[in-house]
Amino acid sequence: MAIKDDALGALLTKQNYLSEEELKSAQKRADELKVPLLSVLIDQGLLTQQLYENALAEYYKLEFYDVQSNPPPANVITLLPEEIARAFNAIVVKRDESFITVATSDPGNEQLEEAIRLNFGQATPLYPQKQEEKGGAKKEKKKSGFSFGGKKKAVEERKRFTGKISLVYTPQSAIETAFVHYQKPLATRFQQIIDEQKKVAPEILEEIISDAIQLRASDIHFEPQESVVVVRFRVDGVMHEAGRIPREHYEGVLNRIKIDSNMRIDEHFAAQDGAIRHPTPSGPIDIRVSIVPVVDGEKVVMRLLGEYVRHLTLVDLGFSAEHRSILEGEAHKPFGMLLTTGPTGSGKSTTLYALLKIRNAPDVNISTIEDPVEYKIAGINHIQVNPKTDLTFAKGLRALVRQDPDIVLVGEIRDGETADISVNAALTGHLLFSTLHANDAATSIPRLLEMGVEPFLLASTLEVVIGQRLVRRICSRCRTSSSVTAAEAKNLFPNAHEYFGGKGTTLYRGKGCDACGGTGYRGRVGIYELLLITPEIENLIVARASSTDINVCARRNGMKLMFEDGLEKVKTGMTTIEELMRVAAPPEPLPPAHGKK
Repeated sequence: MAIKDDALGALLTKQNYLSEEELKSAQKRADELKVPLLSVLIDQGLLTQQLYENALAEYYKLEFYDVQSNPPPANVITLLPEEIARAFNAIVVKRDESFITVATSDPGNEQLEEAIRLNFGQATPLYPQKQEEKGGAKKEKKKSGFSFGGKKKAVEERKRFTGKISLVYTPQSAIETAFVHYQKPLATRFQQIIDEQKKVAPEILEEIISDAIQLRASDIHFEPQESVVVVRFRVDGVMHEAGRIPREHYEGVLNRIKIDSNMRIDEHFAAQDGAIRHPTPSGPIDIRVSIVPVVDGEKVVMRLLGEYVRHLTLVDLGFSAEHRSILEGEAHKPFGMLLTTGPTGSGKSTTLYALLKIRNAPDVNISTIEDPVEYKIAGINHIQVNPKTDLTFAKGLRALVRQDPDIVLVGEIRDGETADISVNAALTGHLLFSTLHANDAATSIPRLLEMGVEPFLLASTLEVVIGQRLVRRICSRCRTSSSVTAAEAKNLFPNAHEYFGGKGTTLYRGKGCDACGGTGYRGRVGIYELLLITPEIENLIVARASSTDINVCARRNGMKLMFEDGLEKVKTGMTTIEELMRVAAPPEPLPPAHGKK
């Protein structure tokens, strides 16, 4: 639940989350940018979302409950009827014979306590002391008139719970995620909407987007087939079928998507791109939309850009302490080029935004040119590529370097012209961040050379290349461990003996539970490799060495490969060895050094 800026400032200073000086500086910045104070506080690293929620819990004098780390089972959540849960943003999180704990994101709602008491058949207030503080013992509190199932039910008619009921505070986003347990399958809801013959297309689309948000999906796919349209969600990097839309209703849904995305509804044979700003109870989210013609119609992919992503730090993304130290140093250099590489959806842009946040301050001019602009950050100038007006990466970048920037982010280096301008921008006193599609960090160098970049220019401007992938995290609620003997460890993957020697180890996995949908995984974390451009690597670049030679040289200089970084996360229980093997292959043994056998 958000509060006004003046109330937020008073709350944070009173509870010693901020000093008066920090608050005044942040408030001045928020006024200059015309953005909420909370956004500036988080972007400047003065506050985290977690600390903000803790501060709100203290403000309401309630315990903070982390629903995501300790998700309650479905049969506990649904002890509150859905209409009450949604009306008051509340769910049951704990229940035993003598105790019920209700989590809410809106404890200031005066009707909340009455609704909970009536539901569990209690006539007395949950917190009598609060009634006394407000003079409640002398005044009769106005009844809410809230009805259960459309009818007012007497307390005596409900099953009484004679134990203690307590309230705790939890964020709105966690409450919305838990609402998924109230919902029937999408197919059932689709049929209900069709049978009621209401606004079929808008309601079906709303149900799909709502489910995707609650399930933490990154993408929604509409895949037309001969008689139905399959709806699939990508959750934690893995595709799952969510439901099916009858073919006769798909055109209406498709047109609704096109209208909301500002696309042409009369165009059926060309690719189109657009965006939707979708309202939710906890604030709007941005959705990137792509439509392409396929044999059986038009396929739609909607990417959900979570607002929380722009607040992620290098720690949140899974960078080790060693990697963080290197990157923070690189981000403070006055000029040079820093690249992230990996396939689509591997978190490259998110990594760059985390680096930009390190330098985002009033005395630094940061500009980006992207296609599309995924996350808007206060204090940063974002430019959207627009081919219709001939605003390409290359032309936009040429214009940007005349805008007196300190730091420039180029969404992607796609061609030789953009690569050449990027290198020259880094050479002329700018710090440049960008992404590049390559299998690993070392492969990015031959790719840039193939685009026509001069080797001596690349060697003198490139500072570091980050290679990355995303792996699924083990669900914290159902995680279990097991011991692996030395012999078993040796057979986990090729060359395993180099990493385990003659020792056994402990491995972890998720058994599967309500919180993770039975998969054993919940959320994702990155695995990384950092290729630092040392004098030896510079010589190899000038000599146009192969990616293999560059990789070998970097490993000899101490570079830890993505697989090795992932293996550390396997050992600490973040992910499984199977998940690591799914996205990264074990490296080949290093060849003998020159002149040695």
